[in-house]
Amino acid sequence: MLSSALSSYWIIVCLLIGLAYSYFLYSYGAKPWSKVWNRVLFVLRFLVITTIAYLFLEPFLSTRVSSAESSKIVFLWDDSQSLTGSLKDGEVQQLWRAINDIAQQLQSEKSVEVEILNLNGDLISGEDSVLRAATVTPIDPALKQISQRYETNLISEVVLFSDGIYNRGISPEYFSYPFKVSTVGIGDTVEKKDVELKSLNYNKVSYEGNRFPIVAEIVQNGWDGKSTTVAIYNNGKLIDSRTLNFQSDASVQSVEFLLDASKKGFQSYSVKVNPFEEEYNKNNNQQTAYINVVEGKKKILLLAGAPHPDIKALQKSIEQNENYEFYVAVEGLSEYEEQEYDLAILFHLPNEKASFTKEINQLAQKSTPLWFVTGFGMNISRLNAINKSLQLLPWSDTDEAGAYINPDFDNFDLTSEQKNQLRNLPPVNVPFGDFQMTPRSVGLFFKQIGSVKTDNPIFVFYSDEESKQATLLMEGFWKWRLVEHLNTGSFEFFDEWVSKSVRYLTANNEKDQFKLYPSKEEFSNTDQVVFKVELYNQVYDRVYGNEINLKIENERDSAFNYQFTPDRVQPDFILGTLPSGVYRYTGSTQINEKKHENSGQFIVRDFEIEQQNLVADFELLKRVAAKNDGEFFLASRSEQLLNYLNAKTYPEIITGDIQKKPLTENYWLYLLIFLLLFSEWFIRRYHGSY
Repeated sequence: MLSSALSSYWIIVCLLIGLAYSYFLYSYGAKPWSKVWNRVLFVLRFLVITTIAYLFLEPFLSTRVSSAESSKIVFLWDDSQSLTGSLKDGEVQQLWRAINDIAQQLQSEKSVEVEILNLNGDLISGEDSVLRAATVTPIDPALKQISQRYETNLISEVVLFSDGIYNRGISPEYFSYPFKVSTVGIGDTVEKKDVELKSLNYNKVSYEGNRFPIVAEIVQNGWDGKSTTVAIYNNGKLIDSRTLNFQSDASVQSVEFLLDASKKGFQSYSVKVNPFEEEYNKNNNQQTAYINVVEGKKKILLLAGAPHPDIKALQKSIEQNENYEFYVAVEGLSEYEEQEYDLAILFHLPNEKASFTKEINQLAQKSTPLWFVTGFGMNISRLNAINKSLQLLPWSDTDEAGAYINPDFDNFDLTSEQKNQLRNLPPVNVPFGDFQMTPRSVGLFFKQIGSVKTDNPIFVFYSDEESKQATLLMEGFWKWRLVEHLNTGSFEFFDEWVSKSVRYLTANNEKDQFKLYPSKEEFSNTDQVVFKVELYNQVYDRVYGNEINLKIENERDSAFNYQFTPDRVQPDFILGTLPSGVYRYTGSTQINEKKHENSGQFIVRDFEIEQQNLVADFELLKRVAAKNDGEFFLASRSEQLLNYLNAKTYPEIITGDIQKKPLTENYWLYLLIFLLLFSEWFIRRYHGSY
């Protein structure tokens, strides 16, 4: 089909241009040829000019191209530690060879394409690949990733080879996937004689001079009437131990240790259950608690003129941190408690009803950090008088807009995974109006309309030598927290940007020219430990190229020394993975021949979630198969799986694609124009003219 980039009405203009050109050329003056030949020449010139004019409309030919593709079968291999840890030596390789044989037979006999993937979506090509055990089991995310990776109409079936144990994402039995899912059970479903330290319950933050509890919850199977010892260690030193008698009528038994918070900073407490000689899994008898001993809690105040679901979302996120005391005062519902606050969140305040006017004035006079959250009914002139981050004009309407993160924002950092979550969140209400950022302000979130990114900030931070402020130009962001949990099963992104905003606003104004700090306080032993580095000159402009000396010590007094030079391309320092423990760091550098130092702590946890449970869950696999029109098989009966797949038909899938080719790329068009011009020239020349 012939189309053009511009409107079809332009063809009329092309026709008129060709007609006018031919008319003025062949309608005036005497001609040395007859009227018949004059009409022929008129038509030839009309066709040439019209065709050339039409080419300026960027015409193209649309053709539909069809192709046949083979159906696909995807073998999804559970490559987690829980599966490989439950099998004997050599069983993993034996099972892999059986799976690979099935795939090769299907491809040769049924003309179907078979791909074998692990839970991370990588192709598995040999025995070495299946021996690499992953530290998590994301079954549901892996199945969803398949539907994003392939066209679902090409997938005949997905076969999941797993033990049914998952620890990332939501249970796969809750979803119907856009393809058939059969499952193959691997492992042993029989409960073994085992003692498991199920969990440690404790507050992550304690206060110096207080006492705090650590409660160990222990479950056992097959040791009724037996007893063992539960001990707790601090930095490898035994603090306390208890004797635990296993009772047949108790599914979970608790042991509580009451400890003194005598030393500030991160402290590690390891709880160990002495294993029995014949115990099946001895890797789940120990866990470590990391507790941050601090001086005191910071007080966060939220003032509001009326209730709103956004308030609850902020409260839930802020109260996740045990280091904060959160106070809410809503006019007519709860009273304001006068005391010294480390941060005040003014929710839709100041407003036209003059809610909490006296209290807001007192907070502003004390240079208390203020976080403004805008909404309808606000007193804009009063807001502009105390707001240092933005100057706003009154608005009467709002936009529904998304948000994206300013890549140049460096007050604090969000991980790439957290930034990606923002793309999947619904739009929020943003004031429709003009506003201007002050010179010391920087935006974290900017407005995005559909796929168009604007330069209008909707979350702004301000800092000077006296105070810090922030302005959030959004309403309805409670939906972010809810939708994120529906998508991921967690509130990680929402809680992170709220908590880091609070932490930044409540931190003392740092005038140091050298800042060195880990990207987060807590890593796992599978994470890359990353240090953020900031260097400033005397006028507080960011500088690069200074050599940094970094010394890291763990609780066993092992020291690691590093040297690096941050630059604009790579301003951060990536240490790599570290063993579990509490680490102290000291960084130093020279700025204008003056030495600057920075120090702090961070922790690295053992990530051993896969070692906690090695008992396969075939019932889950059966429910997943039943919900997705598949079948369940045992790994020991691989021939049944082969017979099941061999009995099915795998027709080729016809797919079509529209291909667009510019008309100017066709050589015959230029040949046609040449023939028309040559014919016209030949006729004129034949009759004695040029």
